[in-house]
Amino acid sequence: MRTWADRLPLVILAVITAGFLALGVAEAWSDSPTFDEPVYVSSAVAAVLHHDVTVNEEHPPLAKVLAVLPVLLVHPVVPGNGTWSGNDEYSYGARFVAAQLAAGKLRRVTFASRLVPLAETAGVTFVLYAIGSELAGAVAGALAGLLWLASPFVLGIGHLDGTDIPFALGAALSSWALLRWLRWRDTRRLAWLGLALAAAAETQVTGLLVVASGLVVVVANQWRSGIVRALAQAALAALIVWAAVWAVYLVLDPAMVGQLPLLVPRPYLDGIRYLSVHDTTGSAAYIAGIAYTGGRWWYWPLSLAFKWPEAGLLLLVAGAIGCRWLPRDLRRRAGVAVGVPAVLLTAFTLTMPKDDGLRYLLPVFALWAAAAGSGLVAAGSALRGAGRTATAGRTATAGRAAAMGRVAGAVTAVLLVVALVAAAGSFPDSIAWTAWPFRPNYTMVTDSNVDWGQGLYALRSWSASRDPWVGYFGPRGITTADIPGARPLIGTAPGHVSGWVAVSVTALNSANRSALSWLRGWCPVAILDGSILIYHFRQAPAASPAPASRPALLCPGQWSSAR
Repeated sequence: MRTWADRLPLVILAVITAGFLALGVAEAWSDSPTFDEPVYVSSAVAAVLHHDVTVNEEHPPLAKVLAVLPVLLVHPVVPGNGTWSGNDEYSYGARFVAAQLAAGKLRRVTFASRLVPLAETAGVTFVLYAIGSELAGAVAGALAGLLWLASPFVLGIGHLDGTDIPFALGAALSSWALLRWLRWRDTRRLAWLGLALAAAAETQVTGLLVVASGLVVVVANQWRSGIVRALAQAALAALIVWAAVWAVYLVLDPAMVGQLPLLVPRPYLDGIRYLSVHDTTGSAAYIAGIAYTGGRWWYWPLSLAFKWPEAGLLLLVAGAIGCRWLPRDLRRRAGVAVGVPAVLLTAFTLTMPKDDGLRYLLPVFALWAAAAGSGLVAAGSALRGAGRTATAGRTATAGRAAAMGRVAGAVTAVLLVVALVAAAGSFPDSIAWTAWPFRPNYTMVTDSNVDWGQGLYALRSWSASRDPWVGYFGPRGITTADIPGARPLIGTAPGHVSGWVAVSVTALNSANRSALSWLRGWCPVAILDGSILIYHFRQAPAASPAPASRPALLCPGQWSSAR
C-alpha cells in the first residue's frame, strides 16, 4: 500500500471497527452473564490459579484462559475447593456466580471477561481483510471485513465470553495461512500454517475438522513432488499443531508432562468424549412457532433468515456467486483454503441434534464473508473488463457494460450501508435482534438467538417495587431469591398468579415450555431488554385459554388478556 488511495479501504475498515467495538463495550457492560459464561470464567480461573483444567468438560481451554486474564485484575471471589479436581462445572459455576453477586462484583467480573472476546471479534475482521486482499486486493479485503461487522448477530455474540468467536478467529487464521502457503509453498509459511491450524484446534474440538482439511490440502498440492515430500510436509504441520496443543496444557498444568506418552492430553480426549455424548443428544428447540426435540436441517436456514440483515445476506449470496469471476488459480486456492473448511463445518453443524442457536455457524459466516468480499470485487472487475473490451471493439455494448458496473457498485454500497445501519440500530439489544418482518422476536426464535439470560440486570431493577412472579432463564447460581421482590413462577398453578409476571423468552418457548404452556395463551404488556416478557394480571386466571404454539403479540392496554 504505497499511496493513501491504497490505504483508504483499510482506514475505512479500521474506523468502522472502532465504532463496532464502542458499541460492543457498551453492551458488554449492560448485558448480564449469559448461560455458559460463568462456567467458562470459573473454570478458567481454576485453570490459571490452581492449575486445574478439568473443571470444565468442554475442551480445549485456551479461549477461556485468554478471556479470564483481565478478570484477574478485578480480583474475583474464588470459592474454595479442597482438591481442585473433579468439580462439577455447573455446580461450581453456580457457586462462583453466587460469590460474585454477594460481593457486588458480578458486573465487573463479567465485563472484564468480555474484553478479550471483543478484541478477537475485531481480529476476525482484519484477518478477513487479509484473506480478501490476498485474493482480490484491498477493496475486497475491506468488503470482507465490513460484511462480518455489518450484522447485529456478530455484535450480539461478539461481546460475550464464549468459544464461537475464538473459533471463528482460528478458522479464519487457518484459511489465511493456507492461502499464503499455497502461493509460496515454503517451509516458513508451512510453519505459520501449523500454528494457525493449532489456533483452530485449541479453540474448539471441531477445529480438528479444519486441521484435517488443511493437512489434506497440503498433501494433495505436494503430491506431484513425490509422496514422501507430500507426507513430510503434512507431518511437519501436524507436528506443530501437536506441540502447540500440548504447550497450552503444560503451561496451565506442568504436572501433565507425565501424560506425554498418551500423545494427546487426556483432558482434550475427555472433551472429545464429552461432546460426542453432549452434542449427539437432542435438546428442546423452537423456531417460528414450531417446537420440537432434536435436530432439523431447516432450522439453520430459517435462523439465518431471522437473524441476519437482508441487505448483508444479499451481499453474501451475490459475493459467493461472484467468485466464479476470480482468476482460475485464485478460485482454486479460495476453494480449498476457504470453501472446504466452511463446507465441512456446515455439514457437521447441520447433522448435530442441538438446535441451540445460529452461533454455531459463526466460523462459516466469517469464511463466507471473506469469499464474498473477493467475489464482489471480481464480479465488478469482470463488468468493467467487459466494458473496456466492448469499447475497444466499438460496439454498442460498451455503454451498457459500463452502466451495469456503476449500478452494481452503487447497489453494493447501498446494501452495505443498510446492513451496517441495522447492526448499529440493534444496540443495545443486539442478542435479541431479529430481521424485519420476523418480529416480534419472541414469537420466532429462542435460546441464544434471542435470550441467553442477558436481561438479569434489567429484571432486578424492574422487579424491585413490583413483587412479580418470575420465571428467569439464565446462568446457574441465579435464583429467584437474587431478584428483589420476586416469587417463583415455575411450579406455581395459574390460579395462584396475579399482578405482575416476568418470564424469559427461552423459558416460555423451550426450557420450561410445558410448565408455562398456559401463559402463551395470554398477551404480554411489555418486553424487557428484548428478552423478558412482562405480563400484568388484574386477577388470577380463573380458567386458562387453550395452550398456543407461540407467545401472543403485545396487548394494546396495560392488562394481559386471553389471546
